[in-house]
Amino acid sequence: MLNLQTQTLQDQPPLEPSLDLQRLTSWAIVGIFVLMLAVSLNLARTLLVPIVSAGVLAFMLGPWASAMRRWGVPPGVFAAAIVFAALLIIHAALAQGSAIALDWIGRAPELLDSFSDKLRSAFGPAFSLDRLQNTFARSEGGPFDPAAVLESAMNFLTPTIGELIVFLAALFFSFSGREQFRRSLVFFFEEKEMRLRTLRLLNDIERDLKSYIAVVAGINLTLALIVAATAFAVGLPNPLLWGIVAFALEFIPYVGPITIYAGLFLVGFATFGSIAQALVAPLILLVADTLDSYVVTPSVVGRRLTLNPGVVFLALVFWTWLWGPVGAVLATPLLIAGTVTLSHVFPQHEINLPE
Repeated sequence: MLNLQTQTLQDQPPLEPSLDLQRLTSWAIVGIFVLMLAVSLNLARTLLVPIVSAGVLAFMLGPWASAMRRWGVPPGVFAAAIVFAALLIIHAALAQGSAIALDWIGRAPELLDSFSDKLRSAFGPAFSLDRLQNTFARSEGGPFDPAAVLESAMNFLTPTIGELIVFLAALFFSFSGREQFRRSLVFFFEEKEMRLRTLRLLNDIERDLKSYIAVVAGINLTLALIVAATAFAVGLPNPLLWGIVAFALEFIPYVGPITIYAGLFLVGFATFGSIAQALVAPLILLVADTLDSYVVTPSVVGRRLTLNPGVVFLALVFWTWLWGPVGAVLATPLLIAGTVTLSHVFPQHEINLPE
């Protein structure tokens, strides 16, 4: 009898894992892969940040490179022109930023005394700069040195010479070898359907990134003109510089506009000493940003490039945490490229859910 039961148990097929367990295992493997990928991206940030930045810029300007090639401009000439333009922009930004930073550092005692007096007159003795410095000294364990803070910020935001060289080299080769890279990627697959899907994917990424940079650059230019005109009208120093800073920072969702608001308020308060006057420029920019977010951008961009604000915020937090300020700039383009890739790899039909 015992031998019969043992034989019966041996004849039964082994138990297969349930569907829920298989799904849980798959998600666990995906989670481990994502964690390992994040760690790898963080460890290789010095190499990957300039290369990815150059690749994103190459995708954005790819359609223009194709147009230039059709007009008879060799890819190498176009690549050299882009690298030269990038060098001019970087040189101008570093020269202008360094001059202004040195000027502020030289006038730091005068500016701090003036700012302290205006704080005391606006908010009372409890908000004098001396008390704020003592508070920072107690919390940080040392005296508060504005010049050291500014120097640290400039060192943090300024790329190293090695990363800059890698970025420019990667930018040149991305444009000069763009057609060969596309051809190699498409013909990597043997099936005709996969080749066509890869070609459509590359074209859609380039099209969407081109639309993104064109629309956002146009909107940011308008906002920059508004900021420069407002700064000039209210009497803030360096109104043209404020317009340039606003144009650059508006490419960073959430963080960029908030930084501009805070900067305009602080400089306005240091210039005028009145909270009402200091709020004029930030409020005008806030109204312009609100109209852009809820009226202009949705009507110009359309549904194809409309991204979920929550997903944009998460992408901004992730890439800023991973790659710093450059990651904040790359967050939205990388999100657009990832969204387009997922839509091609996992095509889904839109389903209308009941109310």
